[in-house]
Amino acid sequence: MRLNAFHRGQRGLSMVELMVGITIGMIVTAGASLVAVNQISEHRRLMQETQIQQDLRSAADLLQQDLRRAGYNGSSASGVWAPPSAVGSPSEHSAQTVAANGYSAITKSNNDRATSLRYSYAVGSGGAAPANNEFFGVKWDKSAKVLYLQLGQTAGEPNWQPITDPESVRIVDFDINVASEDLDMGGYCDKPCNSGPGAAAPVCPVQRVRVVSFTIVGEASHDHKVRRTLTGTERARADELSGACPA
Repeated sequence: MRLNAFHRGQRGLSMVELMVGITIGMIVTAGASLVAVNQISEHRRLMQETQIQQDLRSAADLLQQDLRRAGYNGSSASGVWAPPSAVGSPSEHSAQTVAANGYSAITKSNNDRATSLRYSYAVGSGGAAPANNEFFGVKWDKSAKVLYLQLGQTAGEPNWQPITDPESVRIVDFDINVASEDLDMGGYCDKPCNSGPGAAAPVCPVQRVRVVSFTIVGEASHDHKVRRTLTGTERARADELSGACPA
């Protein structure tokens, strides 16, 4: 008896080949998904960093614009000593003494609830003392994690307005300091004067130059790992003057 063998061609995939193909496909899909997730996370982080940087820069710009006006009293000429003029003539003018600047004080406060800096400047021509709408300042509320600017006061209470949004950035640290330097102006006087702390009259004129430096640290409200620090320095344009040249 003759046995005939029939060769039949393979059709479809075997179970082993199918499982191998599925496994390879899952590995490729998992790798692609991981790359996509990493790209999305990186893009989200960069967007948060950019937003925080913009928010901090906007707050710093507002703060610097306000600080540079600190001490302006609306009548700068009254704070400058002037020698006598036209002496011996009918139009003689006596020496002009330096008038006290009621706007010059810059005061820092720091406690468990807030860090603040208070100052004032004239909105108009100014007067002997600041009006209610001429009190200003900056405050960091430590519990709310928000920066505020003071825009005047009502019934003795400061009017604080937020300059950062806690929904996008939380201010986790804020430090502000004032550095001052006293410049002896006695060399410009025609007659000798006395300089230095506690000097006897006549006391030489002194120009106090003040520079305010600050550091703001903010973090993303939805991701505390995203954090940025911004520093700034601003000089108070209105220098505090005291003393006068001898007549």
